[in-house]
Amino acid sequence: MTRTRTSLSALQRPLRGLLLGLALVCAGFAANAQSIGRLNLQQGTVSVSSAGDDRWSAARPGRELGAGDRIWTDRNARAEVYIGPAALRLDGGTYVEFTGIDEDTIRINAGRGNLQLSVRDMASGQRISIDTPNLSAVIGAPGEYRIAVDEADTTTTWAAVASGHLTLRGQNGISQLLTGRQQTTVSGRNLTTVRTTRSQNSSFDTWVAERGRYDDPVRYAQPAVAVPPAALIARQQQIEYEQARQQAQWMEQQRAAQAAQQQQLEWQREQDWRQQQEWRQRREWRDRAEQDRWQQQQQLQLQLQQQQRQALRQQQEMQQRAAQAQALQQQQLLQQQQAAQMQLQQQRAAQQQALAQQQMLRQQQELQQRTAQMQQQAQAQQQALQQAQLRALQQQRGTPPQPGQPAGDDPRRLWTSPDSRQ
Repeated sequence: MTRTRTSLSALQRPLRGLLLGLALVCAGFAANAQSIGRLNLQQGTVSVSSAGDDRWSAARPGRELGAGDRIWTDRNARAEVYIGPAALRLDGGTYVEFTGIDEDTIRINAGRGNLQLSVRDMASGQRISIDTPNLSAVIGAPGEYRIAVDEADTTTTWAAVASGHLTLRGQNGISQLLTGRQQTTVSGRNLTTVRTTRSQNSSFDTWVAERGRYDDPVRYAQPAVAVPPAALIARQQQIEYEQARQQAQWMEQQRAAQAAQQQQLEWQREQDWRQQQEWRQRREWRDRAEQDRWQQQQQLQLQLQQQQRQALRQQQEMQQRAAQAQALQQQQLLQQQQAAQMQLQQQRAAQQQALAQQQMLRQQQELQQRTAQMQQQAQAQQQALQQAQLRALQQQRGTPPQPGQPAGDDPRRLWTSPDSRQ
């Protein structure tokens, strides 16, 4: 597919060169008959390059700048260019290309750097367009304007309006209007606002203010174009034809160089793609190895955790068994103690019962003895009573008792009446 495109491009190159040469011959005189700007002042090293020429040369004040001409200010250098009704002032490290003039628009391409544009007067419908890498700033009214392209990030542009109005245009119809005393910093073709504090170049601001005091509206006017004679017109056409042919050759060389560069870029992209594929494959391998290693580590950790849990469970079971055995031993010991206490209580109860029996027996014996004593005492009292009764009876009868005779007769007779004794 790439070879087919290359062969078609090779066949189209002569036709494109011929058509381009004819177009340049027809439009060359009209384009060069009127210049876009004129270098009015320079400070430091300022270089210019003509359209279609890669060589740079030292700039000289008063040089006319046409379509395709470029200007570059070295660091710490400055330049002032009169463009119709405006004065364009460039700070050091600024690159500007004068693109061309349309029906009502002067186009300037600002690749990088810091520039200031002072517009004194503009005709109705006339505009000045300043293109940066990420936007197009369109000036449609007199005023003071500042535009700066970030050196570190060329897709970021700072725009400020002291007076007048400036329209910032991006892609897909996106636009933003700035009026007097407004400024903004945008990034990308979508005009995304960037909230950053831009470092001001006080020396450039001072130089711009000084140049503004010396502004003369007459200086901005372009000199009238004199009508040349026929010979000069023919010579000019021949020169323009040669310039157009040289420019066509140069453009053909540029296309060839671009094609080679494109092939180199495609080869480089392919190499980069292969390197990315290899790097992605290596990364996948490394990720897989790391994932496998991580899975192995996870498995080992799981196994270790399972072993630890199992060991802990076994230890807990052993502790439970030991606790149960200890509890059983304590229970058995408690039962033994309770049995011993019961035996001791039984022994104590038996001893108490024996003591009670002995005490009861002793009490019975003492009661028997007391009973026997009481019986003896009662018998003795009875005998004494009988003897006393017998004495009393004998005293009543008047018969003293015989010595050696018992004190009375049968006791039973003492209780009987005399009638019963007869």
